[in-house]
Amino acid sequence: MDKNQKMIILELMNHETVSGSNLSSVIKMSTRSVRTIIKNINEDICGAKIESGSFGYRLTIETPETFLAYLQRDQNGKEESRLAYLFNRFIDCNNYLKIDDLCDELYLSRTQLKQSLKELREYLHDFDLTIATKAYYGMYLEGDEINKRRAIAHFEEYQMDFDILQRIRDIVISSIANADYVISDDVLDNLVAHLYIAYYRVMKKEYANIDSEWLEEIKEEKEYSLGCAIMELMNKIMAMEYRIEEVAYLTMHLCGKNSKQLSNNYINQEILDIVKEMLMIIEKVANIPFQADLNLQLALSLHLIPLVKRIQYGTFMHNPLKDEIKSKLIMAYELAVKACVVINQRFNCTLSEDEIAYFALHINLSLEQKKYNFHRNNILVVCSSGVGSARLLEYFFKENFNDYIEHLEVCSLHELENISLTKFDCIFTTVPLAIKVNIPIFLINNLINQRDTIKITNNLKQLNQANILDYFPEQLFFTYESFSSKEEAIHEIINECKKSYDLPADFEQYVLQREALATTEFNDLIAFPHSNKPVSNATFVAVTILKKPLLWKKHKIRIILLSAIENKAIKELDDFYKIISNIISDSTIQWNLINNPNYQYFKEIIERLERL
Repeated sequence: MDKNQKMIILELMNHETVSGSNLSSVIKMSTRSVRTIIKNINEDICGAKIESGSFGYRLTIETPETFLAYLQRDQNGKEESRLAYLFNRFIDCNNYLKIDDLCDELYLSRTQLKQSLKELREYLHDFDLTIATKAYYGMYLEGDEINKRRAIAHFEEYQMDFDILQRIRDIVISSIANADYVISDDVLDNLVAHLYIAYYRVMKKEYANIDSEWLEEIKEEKEYSLGCAIMELMNKIMAMEYRIEEVAYLTMHLCGKNSKQLSNNYINQEILDIVKEMLMIIEKVANIPFQADLNLQLALSLHLIPLVKRIQYGTFMHNPLKDEIKSKLIMAYELAVKACVVINQRFNCTLSEDEIAYFALHINLSLEQKKYNFHRNNILVVCSSGVGSARLLEYFFKENFNDYIEHLEVCSLHELENISLTKFDCIFTTVPLAIKVNIPIFLINNLINQRDTIKITNNLKQLNQANILDYFPEQLFFTYESFSSKEEAIHEIINECKKSYDLPADFEQYVLQREALATTEFNDLIAFPHSNKPVSNATFVAVTILKKPLLWKKHKIRIILLSAIENKAIKELDDFYKIISNIISDSTIQWNLINNPNYQYFKEIIERLERL
């Protein structure tokens, strides 16, 4: 929403009707411009519309909560613009910046500015950059040039000139056409973006710092000659200063992205060992046989070959699907986070969420191929009609329901007294049983017909389908004003959870360890903190709604879904993760929940999602 749109909406909110000429006076533009602006507002606005007639214009609010969400989203955008402004000021400025000057530029109080600077420092910290202060002079950005370029590349609000990007893209395409080098469109976009940043920095006389020993090592890479060719064209066409250090910097980004070279590469033992350890870890967590999946082994191995080069040179590959993968493939992403711990430890690095998301895609493909494997149950069949009927029932179950059976045992009514029932998931019986057990008992006929077969199939399918609402107990639905930090939020919410559930003493530590691996925030509204491994006796979610936003890491959070996962096969929690994914990926649900912070409304959301 731009300034003129905002002024028109505010004017209409304060008056029942407003004439076109009055709105024209408010924004100091013609009535024709007013009509155009209102047309644009109506194309974008949510939960309301601006109507026109003989009376002039009026704002009709159709859905108050949706309209409020629209206004709040605009406020969040304003804060993001403020952060982008500060980021660009520190990146571009070679002199000291004073707090009072920045306050004047942004029309902020010192308190508001300090809060924005805190957010900026949090972001810069990930790239080993700091905002340093010198008494009587002011503030300045301190850190290595390559780290500054990394920070620019990751900054989502950073604006690039389209015309310059296109010219650089043409140069890169022209250069690789004459080289033995093949890359995908996504990798090409990534490379062009990094070259754009290098061009922008060199034009400001900010050069990459690469020591002589490292420089000589990079010169030995196959991609160095291509880097020279690209830089020669950049110098000729774009007037970019030709420097050996910049060729080396470009070569670092070219390394490990050649699809043709990758297809001819053999997988060495180190890569195989890493993949084996990764699969061993996620197989243990998920109780799914990933180690037997040869296609997954190959996919991860081939992905690791260029990744090792990127780690070696401190470069990264942007993943345009990262946010979608995080919110919609939660199970695969969580497994990828755990698998990537192996890489972090092996190479003493911290993989970005972009890189983790690429692994999640491969893992998700493997999960999809296995999703139709039924959960197998230990089944007891009780028969009262003799040995012949018992054998017939045993044959029938194995023949028709083998995919559902882990272990099948058939017994007579009098043998039932000597059997331990704790090892079974359910009982099918041809005679009513006068016993009390904690497992389902299903009554069947001696001679089973087609209708019975359908009934038994439904019984087996429903065995492991939990009531979704059981995962979201009412006693763990909270509203708070806010917290001073995410650590305080996690601590307080876990303490509340311990009143209802038996959690390990170090559960909080497990949650913080997971946060250290990769942030659990998903957008400017919601975070999904949870332990880095299943340690609970039950799966549940504590839903917390905040009246004021809490800065999690990069985003300001209003909803916290703190979860504990029980130690069972992850595929048994498929429905649970689907519900979580729907909540996390739908901002309308999130805003509606913020505006209706009560359990009854949340329950209605869950019930609606179950029907999808």
